[in-house]
Amino acid sequence: MSTWSIASLNPVQRKIVEHKTGPALVIAGAGSGKTRVITHRVAQLIHSGIPASSILLLTFTNKAANEMAQRVGRALKNSTEQQKIIHGTFHSVGSRFLRRNAKLLNYNNNFSILDSSDSRDLIKASLAETVGKPGKYFPKAAVLQNMFSLAFNRFCTQKMILDQPYHERSFHLEQLISVDFPNFEENTETILNILATYRHKKKRGQVMDFDDLLENWLELLLRHGEGLPLCRQIQYILVDEYQDTNQVQANILYRLSRPHKNLMVVGDDAQSIYSWRGADFGNMLEFPERYQAVTYNMEENYRSSPEILDAANRSINYNTRQFEKNLFSSLAEGEKPLVHHVWASQDEAELVLEKILSFRDEDISLNEMSVLYRNHVQSAALQVVLTHAGIPFVVHSGVKFFEQAHIKDVTAFLKVLFNPLDEIAWMRLLRLLPGIGNTTAHRIFRVFQSQQAVRLTKDNVELQKLIPKKALESWNVLLEIFQQMLEESVTPSHMIGLLYKSYYREVLFSSFENAPQRETDIRYLEEFAGNYNKLEAFLNELSLVGSSIITDHEAEQQDNQDTLTLTTIHQAKGLEWKVVFIIGLTEGLFPHQRSLGTEEQIEEERRLFYVAMTRAKRHLLITAPVVSSGYSGGISKRSRFINELAEETINTEIHTRDEYSYGSRGGQTQFYF
Repeated sequence: MSTWSIASLNPVQRKIVEHKTGPALVIAGAGSGKTRVITHRVAQLIHSGIPASSILLLTFTNKAANEMAQRVGRALKNSTEQQKIIHGTFHSVGSRFLRRNAKLLNYNNNFSILDSSDSRDLIKASLAETVGKPGKYFPKAAVLQNMFSLAFNRFCTQKMILDQPYHERSFHLEQLISVDFPNFEENTETILNILATYRHKKKRGQVMDFDDLLENWLELLLRHGEGLPLCRQIQYILVDEYQDTNQVQANILYRLSRPHKNLMVVGDDAQSIYSWRGADFGNMLEFPERYQAVTYNMEENYRSSPEILDAANRSINYNTRQFEKNLFSSLAEGEKPLVHHVWASQDEAELVLEKILSFRDEDISLNEMSVLYRNHVQSAALQVVLTHAGIPFVVHSGVKFFEQAHIKDVTAFLKVLFNPLDEIAWMRLLRLLPGIGNTTAHRIFRVFQSQQAVRLTKDNVELQKLIPKKALESWNVLLEIFQQMLEESVTPSHMIGLLYKSYYREVLFSSFENAPQRETDIRYLEEFAGNYNKLEAFLNELSLVGSSIITDHEAEQQDNQDTLTLTTIHQAKGLEWKVVFIIGLTEGLFPHQRSLGTEEQIEEERRLFYVAMTRAKRHLLITAPVVSSGYSGGISKRSRFINELAEETINTEIHTRDEYSYGSRGGQTQFYF
């Protein structure tokens, strides 16, 4: 074995790496070198004679698990040992357990694993078998899939698994529908029946979806754990990002570690920001008591300047349910975070552009800058301003605001008003109507094409005979909406409002699992369109922005290109930049209005703000508009998180209101009613 040294670690890191046996909680503050500590810990265990094959390393992505194992191999200069470590995500390690022991749960060892798309297809089949043809606004398969998964991740308990057979478990789905999906409450019984059919089909077909891998792994451990060879083989367990585990994952770890208690979990409760998908950071807070564990605090930060950390510490310590945070840095002093008070999102966008250009003049490349926001809707105005200025940017999550499906649905209606023979827009629009697929949509459009006009009159027999009975009600609603939208005084913003209220809202909520968030996007689109009096100017702007954005994939192909990053804070976790802008600090947007109900929700929003602040290495700029985007359309107020920043830890600039005007001439339409 190679010469092995931990001399480069700081004193706390060394203690963690040299931890002997028994349970341990490592509270790893942002930028404190947690990956390095985990890999050194694994390498130290192997160096001290622990067989690599008895070590289990769990992370939340296979990429992270593989990178950590490779770093262990490099540290030991022994790739053979690295390959023996049992490592992966909870799902991949769970599948390994189940492949070896499937028969104990009445599965064959060659069971299939459904990916997300396969799972949706099976839910569609279950829907057809249970309901036949559902009503017009019954939830689509993707919405049902999200419901089923959320119910499992939030409410699955060990008692449920032991007391109820697989096909009868519904994980309080009715409670979830009542709270999170009230639009579908009248369909609760039908949805429960669909879930039961789906679970029957999976078991009968010898298939498991991703949630089944965890559910069945936990059942395997509960009923047969102590007799499983793999359980006896594993003697040391390390878990990364423990604050993101749900109850099922926490119970799996408890069962796995019972014989030896050698469980070390690493995480940061201040970066627990995924409760909306079932994560329970109570797992971390309760760990010391549940396991009688040793606790280590990694508080030396190697990323951010002392000034940024001071502001971040003061902010997060408003939270009461947490381990207290006192990150410190030995890096050179820098400048205090700068908070800009602006009027609205347009002023904010212009200001951010000005600062980006200024930093670039100081020889800081665009690659070293990022703009973070709570929700994609907050980046829309900035995308337009950056496009006009010729600043290349990548939307880190790969989702471009104006390219999202629901935004394209709404703009399709506007496009056919401006150009009645726009085939792509008509095809998209027509397929939203019940009973109209590609073939019927093509036939309808061919009528418009042959008549060189959109004749929606009753005497247009050629058109009327193509509208299916199922679509008639929606078709007539659309005719009324088109007439209202084409009135002389109606602006693009009013068009969007009319369309959404009278028609598209029901389509949205039955089609998308995150409909409330998408509703916010459409409200913002309506507000953004208020900058344009004429349809032509508005549509030209959308086309310009859509064609200029670089996707993640394109950015990877152009590694040498200097590009600014735009990203949600959730997507930015684990990343860092020299310059970070946090935009949209308006109450109702950040913290989000759906998170104002309880102190627990507000504390998660504050953790999200803390994550954003601690992405910055040298420069942190925060913008706080007073006008809300996408909610009231009127005066709101600046975020409470701005008020919580201690005066002595920040610099503040207050900007006067500026006016922006977009106007252009409109286009002529050829609609006849």
